[in-house]
Amino acid sequence: MRLALGLLLAAALYGQGRLAPPAAPGCSRDHLTSFTGVVSSYSRTPTQLRLTVKTDDDTVEKFVLKYRPGEDAARWFLFGRERFEPRHWREIERAPGRLKAGARATVWVCDDGAQPVVDWEPPRR
Repeated sequence: MRLALGLLLAAALYGQGRLAPPAAPGCSRDHLTSFTGVVSSYSRTPTQLRLTVKTDDDTVEKFVLKYRPGEDAARWFLFGRERFEPRHWREIERAPGRLKAGARATVWVCDDGAQPVVDWEPPRR
């Protein structure tokens, strides 16, 4: 009984601080990683979105989302772990294609080259 309780406690402690992936990231958890931090560079065109994240772990990571003309980049976005809605553009951009200063995101990346998923953080107040 003590061993089972100890294992349960260890599992609970080990899980603290770990970020749970979104519901449908596009691959299994053992092929998924995430990068969280301030978006330091951002550009959006009709066929791609490029962003650079200065991570909380002091690395710099670059990502490119590609899509067809007329397709909305927000298809691969979340906002605060929820579905990205058209109203959320106002929360992350100061003008179309121009990101607000200090915007933060977690970018979920599968190791098979699938399109990354960007989870934008709501602004800190």
